[in-house]
Amino acid sequence: MSTKELFVTDNAIDLAIERLENMDTTEINNLFETLSHDQPYLMGFVVGLGEGLDNNEAEEDLFYLTMVIWHSIELSQNDKTIKIEEDKLKELEEKMMNRFDEVMSFTDENEEDEIAQMIATSSQPALVSYLADEFFSDEYTNLAEEKVAKMFSCMSVVAEKLAER
Repeated sequence: MSTKELFVTDNAIDLAIERLENMDTTEINNLFETLSHDQPYLMGFVVGLGEGLDNNEAEEDLFYLTMVIWHSIELSQNDKTIKIEEDKLKELEEKMMNRFDEVMSFTDENEEDEIAQMIATSSQPALVSYLADEFFSDEYTNLAEEKVAKMFSCMSVVAEKLAER
């Protein structure tokens, strides 16, 4: 069985961010509850990663970025995302670790080119580019490189998986 993927655009990501920024706390909580209900295994996967970071701000960022990804995919498809079931978590974890190993192998002098190549070959280049911009920014200079690479790897793999049809 082959899967078809819908390309999420920069516009869909911008719209998702704009909508999230314009929501009040109750609306954000309701959206988070909907996401947790629709994607319990995915949220458990993200929570597990977040707890391992020992950084509350980074943990909150993971939840926010998960909502941006999820909402931008739903806006692009005009439909719900695929449900990630428990049996897919092992596959996600394996892909995440492979991507993590790849990111950690980047050399300082070639890192930008290697990230650009990763984005170009991704099934969801706009989402992966957005995540790279977020994680490899000055905001995360206080976190160890391994933690930032793990967050990026996790979220980019999740984005690609959620966009499958």
